[in-house]
Amino acid sequence: MMIRLAASAALAAFVAMAAAPAFAATGDTLSQSDAQDLCAKLQTQYQDLTPFKKGLPYWKDASAEAQKGEQACKNGSAPTGARDMQAAISDMYVKPDTL
Repeated sequence: MMIRLAASAALAAFVAMAAAPAFAATGDTLSQSDAQDLCAKLQTQYQDLTPFKKGLPYWKDASAEAQKGEQACKNGSAPTGARDMQAAISDMYVKPDTL
């Protein structure tokens, strides 16, 4: 029983560590074209979440941050926009998409 518990904890820690770099490897580390692709992907994810999250306590702040990110993406600052969009989606308690 104790061995199974330790093995489960080790597996959970490994999965958490493996997932962390995927989120962290966005933003400034992306090329402009990759950041544009990520912007499009995140905008779609945000639009898909909107019907389910609109009106919740964190919605107003997340929505403002998403709009700021969308503007940055449209104005040629895709790495900043992607980072803002990821933050907005995270603020809605959802893991943002990555490339």
